[in-house]
Amino acid sequence: MNVSKLALIHHPSFIIAPATRSSSFKNVINEFQQIIRAYRKTDFSQRKAALATVVGLSGSGYRRPGARMYITDDGQWIGAISGGCLEGDALRKAREVMQTRQARLVTYDTSDPEGENFGIGLGCNGVLDVLIQSIDPNDSKNPLETLDRVMQDRRPLIFETALPDGAGVFVEELKPDIQLLVFGGGYDAVPLVKLAKQIGWRVVITDDCVAHLQPRRFGEADDMLAVQRHEIRQQIPIDAYSAAVLISHNFKYDKAVLQELLQTEIPYIGLLGPKKRGDALLDDVRDFVAPTDERRLFWPVGLDVGADNPQEIALSILAEIQAVFRKSSAQPLKFKNAPIHQPVQSISTSVDLT
Repeated sequence: MNVSKLALIHHPSFIIAPATRSSSFKNVINEFQQIIRAYRKTDFSQRKAALATVVGLSGSGYRRPGARMYITDDGQWIGAISGGCLEGDALRKAREVMQTRQARLVTYDTSDPEGENFGIGLGCNGVLDVLIQSIDPNDSKNPLETLDRVMQDRRPLIFETALPDGAGVFVEELKPDIQLLVFGGGYDAVPLVKLAKQIGWRVVITDDCVAHLQPRRFGEADDMLAVQRHEIRQQIPIDAYSAAVLISHNFKYDKAVLQELLQTEIPYIGLLGPKKRGDALLDDVRDFVAPTDERRLFWPVGLDVGADNPQEIALSILAEIQAVFRKSSAQPLKFKNAPIHQPVQSISTSVDLT
């Protein structure tokens, strides 16, 4: 991705400058949706709140830069900055920040097996930098309000946060959620929709038969759209963060949908059914297939995990989509002779912001 083309969000408390860049952004937006919901429900006439953000990591760690934790002064929190070991200490420090309203940068050394620094032995072999900020809904510098606004626009962006005491600038790339487009409202689409929503994706279920789109079956979907097959490009918003799964069991419908999708920028098109059926579909729409299209076509859809029933098939499909969008091999981690995640640089280096 060409970062220079991404939107830059200018904010009074956010400054553009050379700084550490987080290279891992998995589920940044998904988890952030939960934080925004909790923030919106907070009664600030009765409560105070803070936001803890992982802004640096040296070595290994359970959470990566960009992970967030929303904390209220009654001891409640949403999100996480670790596997559960640092949240208690972060809560205590967040309460101090709520009182002083001064942002604080905290460093946790989890490589100490005895946990002498803060009373717990993690043995994670990493040093974690966490920024804790007080949250005021009436403050124009409120990062939650800013991020909530930019989340509504489904484009990647670079978000830069000035750290306290001249410690530098935290730079992160935020990407939209995966949007799953399910074409066909049959019984096997139900677990696909439910599981995708549990992951945190945006889900659209569509069919050209209104009777197939029953709210009691697909109530968790973000949208249920009765769209005629020749109006898909006009009626359904499709972007570079969308994945389509054709699951109707209707050859003519799938053919028409595939023809429409091939004329969009969608990076993933999955075809349910045996390989011969997929081959036949592609033969019928060959005039719309460019030489580079086969890399975004997946048939039969899903990973080979021995799936048999609709629930297992849904797991297989979503795992493949996740791997494609994250550019992962989808191989067992036991065979990976390298760290699970790409290493990221610590933000400890001071940056001149003048």
